[in-house]
Amino acid sequence: MSNRFSHPWLAAVLALVVASFFGALAAAQEQPADPEARAQQPKPSPRYKDRVYMKDLQGTWIARDYLERLRNLRAPHATARQATGIAIKIQQEGRGYTIIFTNFQKAILNYVIDIQPDVKPGSYRLAVAKEDRSGISASELTYVYFRGERDANGVFQTLSIAEPNFAKKRFLTYLRLNEPLETFVNRAVLAGKYRDAEGQNYEFTDAGEAILPDRTFQYEISLDPSRASCELITSHAERDPAGKERIGFAWKGAALQLYEVTGKNPPFKCRSSPFAVLTRE
Repeated sequence: MSNRFSHPWLAAVLALVVASFFGALAAAQEQPADPEARAQQPKPSPRYKDRVYMKDLQGTWIARDYLERLRNLRAPHATARQATGIAIKIQQEGRGYTIIFTNFQKAILNYVIDIQPDVKPGSYRLAVAKEDRSGISASELTYVYFRGERDANGVFQTLSIAEPNFAKKRFLTYLRLNEPLETFVNRAVLAGKYRDAEGQNYEFTDAGEAILPDRTFQYEISLDPSRASCELITSHAERDPAGKERIGFAWKGAALQLYEVTGKNPPFKCRSSPFAVLTRE
């Protein structure tokens, strides 16, 4: 995630490489198996069964169609050209909540002013504004409509959201991520241990460490298709801001091909032939 923004999650999601998104699809739908991951699960509000509070929505939400294509293609740039890649992050800041919308190329930060029931049962809307201040007028509000049903534990895992910026208020299905966006993308696309034709070992960890035969670096996977015509691994923008690593990649069946990247500025290009062809150990 190479784009930098003043808000920490804006930088994180656009550097991913969310932008996250993200076990791949099952991790977004099922309860995690380990206790630490379960501890991150949102707890249902105990006050009123049918009322929705902001803490019920807090977390990262990713468009389901994008997730499914990402898992199948293992190619974020190609996926973004085929599907509406949208992530929504809702988080508490101080006494209020922020909501961030991103398509992994651009991010928009708003502040949640209110959450309101809609006229239809099970339908609600968030009133959001560009500023967090008193005296917000009705003309300054944008409404984000959403629908959803709680699971057996009283938690929303799936929402239908009419995102107003990138989806143009079309209702799309979003899945809650129960792990960091980067971790999900790394695992869905690349993470694993590999060996090349000469028997040399390569590893890309879930946590974002690339271990090559001649060097190790903190990596991230680009989700922004405008950055390169091919799929792209780069130095992690936050954990390795001085890093200059750029490696192209493509899946050919079960083989992971790595490419040298040309160009000093985006959009980068990959050379026509891979410098390494890897198979999983």
